[in-house]
Amino acid sequence: MIADKTTKVPLENVNIYNDKDNSTTNQEGLFVFISGRNEINFNLLGYNSLKTTFERIERHDTIFMEAKAFELKEVVVANNESFIKKVYDKMVDNYSAKYTSNFFLRNVLKKGNSIVVLQDIHAKRGKNSFPKNFSEIEVLNMRKTSFFEKKKQIDFAFPDFTEFFGGFYPALDQNIFTEVDYNDFDFRKFLFEAKQKNVWGQISKGYFIINRNDYAIVEFFVSIYDNPEVIPFKKFKLSSTQYRTTRYEKLVTYNKNSTVNKYYLNLAKLNAQVEVLADKNSAGSFKYNLTMDYFTTNSVTNEKVESNFAVDKDVFKAKFPYSATFWNTQNQLPLTNELKDFLKRVSDNKDQKKEFEIIGNF
Repeated sequence: MIADKTTKVPLENVNIYNDKDNSTTNQEGLFVFISGRNEINFNLLGYNSLKTTFERIERHDTIFMEAKAFELKEVVVANNESFIKKVYDKMVDNYSAKYTSNFFLRNVLKKGNSIVVLQDIHAKRGKNSFPKNFSEIEVLNMRKTSFFEKKKQIDFAFPDFTEFFGGFYPALDQNIFTEVDYNDFDFRKFLFEAKQKNVWGQISKGYFIINRNDYAIVEFFVSIYDNPEVIPFKKFKLSSTQYRTTRYEKLVTYNKNSTVNKYYLNLAKLNAQVEVLADKNSAGSFKYNLTMDYFTTNSVTNEKVESNFAVDKDVFKAKFPYSATFWNTQNQLPLTNELKDFLKRVSDNKDQKKEFEIIGNF
């Protein structure tokens, strides 16, 4: 486990890597790193990096990372828009237009505090420079299961890979950019906020963390909704059930490949929330929360991708056989205690077919 040295709180999204392999920590600070090279690096923005070996790490149950000292600097009035414009202008030079990476993607849907869907995907992504076909996906292994009460089941559409990998950067003329203090001198942090409300009556907000030396965005966060209570409910077709999206957030981070000196997508997270009213006479609503967590498992390559899943298809609609051999031996995507409890609940109720609908491949 990796934790903050001072607070002892587990650290999520720590990048664990060497020049060949990658991994990351989950929300419990847990990770597994497999590599043929006896070198392990730990990196998280805002913390001092660590470099060690397998022999040294095996002596400890917990690895502590120390936050960098926060030094207040003299405030200098600058043209933030011109700096961000330079960042945008250098994107073609800073980011790889074409590469292949292996990845894990974990999708979890909760109703309230209870998990109802789990899907883990191990796959290859081929990133292309073609606008109409910028990604190709080769699913290598998959496990999934859903667990709904039949009387209360609602059919959800998960995002597809086009939506998940797609994104936008805030337009210079439509946003206000503000630099804030950041406890790492090698990087600058900018907040942004839209000047006008979007079509849902919301103000989108977020931040950039930018490398001072090469003007590359290394971390980007955006939140689409700032006042979800004003969003009207919509009705499902042929049903009195109503719904509205009340949260949509995306976080992405990029790593630099030392061989080609360009950045590639290392980690991506999508968090969304949908509020549901069962019917107009219902006393209250309930909420579904979706999380999609993606991380690469190796440095980028030029391997060919044998596409076997359409990027514009609902991710949970993927149909691939379950490989017990793979999932029982892989350990780069550990199950959290919460997920273990969910799978036990599915197993305990798998024969209660009148009450529950269970869809899965294992």
